[in-house]
Amino acid sequence: MDPSILLNNPQLKNISPEKLQFLMELAGQDQGASPKDMASNLMAASAAAQKKGVGFEASEMDLIVEVLKQNMSEGDRKKADLILSMMKGRKK
Repeated sequence: MDPSILLNNPQLKNISPEKLQFLMELAGQDQGASPKDMASNLMAASAAAQKKGVGFEASEMDLIVEVLKQNMSEGDRKKADLILSMMKGRKK
């Protein structure tokens, strides 16, 4: 994903600059990534963010996932949803 999409997305206007910077770095890594790779990168980024004291609320994570999925094909969005659902279930 082109990281500039995050800067111009009105859905993310209320996210702090620290979180937005973190997301831009993640988006840069996810360019051309498969849904499975995107999900893994998102979970790893979330853990790294927490170590740096940058925490994301569940609602923010859901919003971020929706923004990241915007440029995916319908099939890839469904795969991403399935993978993220499985990862959330494993995390509990």
